[in-house]
Parts: sequence; structure tokens; C-alpha cells
Amino acid sequence: MKRILLAIILLLPLLAPAQEYQYVPFPDSGAVWSEMYNPPMDDGPTTYENFTLTGEDTLINELSYKKLYIFYDSVFNKSKALCVGGIREDDQKRVYYNGENIHSFKPIKNKTSEVLLYDFSASIGDTIKNGNFYWEDYLVVKEIDTIQIGNTLRRVYQFLNISWVKWIEGIGNIKGLLFTSGALPTNGVNGDLICFLQNDEVFYHTDIEYYTDCFPSSVGISNSKLKDFDVMVCPNPVTGNSIRFEWSNTLKTLELFNFNGVLIENIKVAGQNQLEYPAESLQPGLYFYRAIGSCGTVQTGKFEVQ
Repeated sequence: MKRILLAIILLLPLLAPAQEYQYVPFPDSGAVWSEMYNPPMDDGPTTYENFTLTGEDTLINELSYKKLYIFYDSVFNKSKALCVGGIREDDQKRVYYNGENIHSFKPIKNKTSEVLLYDFSASIGDTIKNGNFYWEDYLVVKEIDTIQIGNTLRRVYQFLNISWVKWIEGIGNIKGLLFTSGALPTNGVNGDLICFLQNDEVFYHTDIEYYTDCFPSSVGISNSKLKDFDVMVCPNPVTGNSIRFEWSNTLKTLELFNFNGVLIENIKVAGQNQLEYPAESLQPGLYFYRAIGSCGTVQTGKFEVQ
């Protein structure tokens, strides 16, 4: 990323506004949301995924939307991306999504109808109903603060009944673009908006000590907050037909990645304290592993195949 406007967002009221507040519309092009998605327990590994609006129009049920793409590289390449639907904002500052269910809980919707993602016209005490919540079908606005991002003032919405959800005007939910309700109450589902970029500038970057890169892979996560399972890889470098992983604490999953951060295999290891993995299928080079505990704690490491 050549240009970076670092904006680590502190979700607190702005004490001394530098300029007069003006509403910041939801983006319709040049926007990228980089996210982490942690699916329900035993339903797959943590996924890093990106969404973008390119400014392209699409007509769904006679309404005009901007095409929304999902992609998994750090740079958007339309030939490798998938159009999953569209997003539109009406003249009442309400933002809608119509398209596919990306995966579990993201979002929960009827495939034939649009869903209200955000209502930036809401006031304190307003109840927002959108049918997007699997456990509650409404939000009650508790607080509306004002923060400065770059050279603009934006409102931040917090809610009475779902305290961990925060909407940032012109960006969306800190749990993810389509994750308007959050999903912490059930099945260990979770999500985080890692970065929001507009025209290649970073306007939001969560927990920069942990997500050191806006587009993390298995090697993009800082070890400073990762729990140690004392995973041992032997031999390392790998010279034979197998590689052995051993660990001292309880693991749920062991993930293997190639040098580019592409997932090779997701291996369930619950109840075990070692794994013998066939190395003959691996090409010579550097590889990475990610060990995930039953409570979501993580350790990463690397090994070489010769």
C-alpha cells in the first residue's frame, strides 16, 4: 500500500471538533473491507476475506445497487473475485444489501429480498428492525458519539441490546461489513473488521499490535498476543518422508499454509498431543502452521521442507 493514512480509531466522543460535522455517505466505489471471520465451532478454520465496491451498477428486483465483490488476495483482481450481490444507500441514509448468504451468519437473510444493514438516520432511543438478526430482530440505539477520521467527523452508533456492535458512519460495523448484528452469543462465531480502505488509504485499522498488516495471512499476525502451545516440529528442516508435530497443551486444529499464506490443510487434532504428517506431498520451501486451541487461542510457527 503506497499511501497510508493511519487512523487508529478510538471509539470515544470527540472532545474538540476541528470542523463542523457533515454526514459522510456510505461509499459506493473504491472501498475495501478487510475482515476476519471465525465460524461456528467445528465448522471450519478462521478465514481472512475482503469485500470491495468497484462502482459498477447492477439491477436487482428493479432496484439499482453497486456490485459487491469478495476476494482473498491483498490486491483486488476482478478475475479472481466473486460478485456476491449489491449494496445501495437510499436518500434516508439507510444502507441495504441484496445478494448471497456468504456463509453462516454473514448475513442472515432471505435470498430473494434485500436486508437493511445500517440506518444512519437513527436517533438515540430509536429501534431499528431489519430481520437480519438470528437471535434478535432489532437494535435499540443507546449512544451516538462523534469521532474524527482523517479530516472528517463521523458518528458512531452503539446499541442497548447488543453492546459489542458499533457502527461507524461511512464505514459500517466494526465486526464486519455484513456482520451488522455481531455473532458472539452463539457457537463461538466471531468477526472483526481489520481495516477499511478508501481509494488505497487506510481510514480504520483495528488493534494494530495484533493485526500488523491490513491483509493478514498466517504470517501477518504478531506473536505478541498468541498463546504458546509449545508446538515442536521435527525434524526441521524436513528431509524425509514425514514431519512430526508435538504439543503440550490441548489443541483443536492444526492448519498448514504455504509461503504465500494459502491454506494447504485443516487438520482436526482434538484429543491428540502429536501428529505425523506425510511430507512427500510438500514441495521444497518454507511453510507455516497455525495451532488453534479449543477456546480460540492461537500459536503460529514455520518449518522448512528440503
